Amino acid sequence: MVNNYHELALKDRGKFIENGADAGFFQWLSSKGTNYTCYEEFLKGRTEQQLMNDKISIVRTIIYTLQTPFTFTYFYWTMLVFILHKFNFKKPIMRLILYHYIFRTLGDMVSQLGNLYDTYCTTNIHYETSPPRYDCNNSAMHPLKWFISRQLSTLFWYIGEIFGDWYPLLRTQAVVKNKKVIWIVYATCGIFNISKISLIILHLSHLPTKLYTSEGAYDNNSSVLFYSRYYMNQFIIIITSVIYDISVYLVLKKTIFKNNNYEFGFLKNFKNLSEYRILISSFFSVIFLPIISVVMIIKFYTLYGKKYMALDFDFEKTRIMITSIQYYMIFIDQILLVTYREQTNNSNSNTTSNLFNSSNGYLSKSSTSTVKYQFNENPDSLKFNDNIEKSYSNMNNNKYSNYPMSNNNNSNSNSQYFFNMLYSDKDKQLLQKNSYKNNL
Repeated sequence: MVNNYHELALKDRGKFIENGADAGFFQWLSSKGTNYTCYEEFLKGRTEQQLMNDKISIVRTIIYTLQTPFTFTYFYWTMLVFILHKFNFKKPIMRLILYHYIFRTLGDMVSQLGNLYDTYCTTNIHYETSPPRYDCNNSAMHPLKWFISRQLSTLFWYIGEIFGDWYPLLRTQAVVKNKKVIWIVYATCGIFNISKISLIILHLSHLPTKLYTSEGAYDNNSSVLFYSRYYMNQFIIIITSVIYDISVYLVLKKTIFKNNNYEFGFLKNFKNLSEYRILISSFFSVIFLPIISVVMIIKFYTLYGKKYMALDFDFEKTRIMITSIQYYMIFIDQILLVTYREQTNNSNSNTTSNLFNSSNGYLSKSSTSTVKYQFNENPDSLKFNDNIEKSYSNMNNNKYSNYPMSNNNNSNSNSQYFFNMLYSDKDKQLLQKNSYKNNL
């Protein structure tokens, strides 16, 4: 036991706000509790080893905070995209991903710092007995912990999320130039952002100075009301997210799918087309939306209908799972876009090199057969017209052909000519153009 607990407690005597004393914002943040007697009893029961562990815990928390940027959920995904883009932050998409990483990491860091304030000595009132029973709660919510791990962290988290939420908008903006069509995406994105800003305001409005009653007890009624509004706000965020994703898909379907008939399976389209990847987050949101809706209905019925204040209807893990998918899709989309671009460039390069003989610029029979074999052997590849081989054989045998076959200054035009000859319009669209050009 600590022998000098009374002297230790006296050092902090002025940091207790008791009996509903009028205290300012910074006084609450620096306070040690609302019940000095409970604090004395708390120190009296501590051992020297526990006090040493408290100091070790402080150092550990600081170290954990410093390593938070490297343990962030999306850290390795973010680094992979940065490497693929060669850290080119001139691209708007790269800056968006960077801001998403910075702000959400800051949120995690300040939330981790909140663990420095796990001790706060308050009065605990048990109203279920008559008369009410009083005891001590030494691990109540510290006002400073609420401020940094709930208010500041929420501010940083959701600013970072809002940056990430702009990703589908920027991708759509890159290919849809018709402002009359894309306005719905701007509108739904704005509503989605507003729903998150309202959640930030909700946290900022629940002040640290109002966490405790005049009796020094944690205000459970205020807390229940706050979390009811919190979950309702989260429910609205999920709904607006689904509406936003659907609006993006409909605009893309109207402008992109209308002009391009892709007849591949879903997995093939998911690999090659961004708009199909957008559907994934919407799909999971729609699946779990009814479940969350039922939970919300039951929660509010029991709270306001039955007056059950202590029932736990926490669905935070489900909410995090739903919201995380759309951010994972950002990185998956970027990785697949870069991969698709490289494959397309290699495919175009290989096709052009197979078309020309390096010595005289004439299309050789071996090249023709190689190209024909290369595409027809793979069932997933594009297929040539059966008449192509005959056409090129005739062209090679005719010395006086009118087609420009020189492999000097006209090599680029020749390459383009044969590229147009070899591919149908549909095939060229797949090789030359992803529905989302990776130019951001």
